[in-house]
Amino acid sequence: MGLQLAGRHERETFAREIEIWHGEHQRVGHLGDAQDDFNLLGRVRPWQQVDRLTWSLNGGEEFPLCFRAWRRLAAEGDFNADIPVARLHKGPNAVTIRAYFRDGQSLRRTITVRRESGTCELPYSVNWNRTRDPQDVGQYVDGKWKLSETGLRTAETGYDRLFLIGERSWRDYEVKTSLMVHGLDDHTTPASGGHGVGLILRFAGHVTGGPRAFPSGQPKWGYQPFGAIAWLRWNRRNPSLAPELEFYPGDSDRPTQYGRFPVQQNRRYAFRARCETLDEDVRGENVSRFSFKIWDAASAEPEPWSWQHVQRSAIALSRGGVALVAHHADASFGDLEVQPVR
Repeated sequence: MGLQLAGRHERETFAREIEIWHGEHQRVGHLGDAQDDFNLLGRVRPWQQVDRLTWSLNGGEEFPLCFRAWRRLAAEGDFNADIPVARLHKGPNAVTIRAYFRDGQSLRRTITVRRESGTCELPYSVNWNRTRDPQDVGQYVDGKWKLSETGLRTAETGYDRLFLIGERSWRDYEVKTSLMVHGLDDHTTPASGGHGVGLILRFAGHVTGGPRAFPSGQPKWGYQPFGAIAWLRWNRRNPSLAPELEFYPGDSDRPTQYGRFPVQQNRRYAFRARCETLDEDVRGENVSRFSFKIWDAASAEPEPWSWQHVQRSAIALSRGGVALVAHHADASFGDLEVQPVR
């Protein structure tokens, strides 16, 4: 009886709320064509009382949203509306999230998403101290982020927290940035593998179907194809070990490790990553070289790469922006420079 009373008290006092992350006024397209979707992120409370959750655009048809924890949704009640950019009118659009509760009541929240036209040409740089809103320089894809004294930081951890920079037309480029790891989630799931922090090179958004036949969903969770991932990857069964320097291919789940790199909590590390096309043959395969190096930011940059990996693939993307990825990790990314590779 005591547990039942506690549960009833919580339900009665927990205010119903649709929380929208990253602001009442958001924008897309001002930095060019990055991916098919604009991602509207947030959380509904109390999720236990919600029967269904929907999104709609400019008063039109309502589309269902998932609000249970699964892959891109880190916690119960989280939602991520994959809103096709092609459906947005030029200028302001009204996007409504509506929660239908089991007692027959409903709650809705409407924000403005402005579709603009622009480009994001190389070279490109980001200085977080001079950035008012991260959406001015990139695009939220997954998770809740915040500006902090250490850079762009995960406000909440979970599966593949992503922030996308650049256009899907970007091809051969080199990225220099830095990171600090503040902590790791207590555990991950078998679907998640080990914790990871780094960059996705040539990223152009999540997919349904594709060469790996990913199922549909809202949000979509098909994570390939992309170019490749260059990151630090921890062992899921023993995260106390130093992370591996890992190349993760853009067309399969067969990564290659290039040794361990010890990471201290709250210490800044600088790193470079490069993607460059070597050849495109008549079978439609792209041959690209991916390079990565990491070092203590207080030390001089080492001359050699930590690893270089040549990938031949007809599936992996040959173009796309760069995504900052924090996978089950609390991490900050520092100022960023992207230079074209000629």
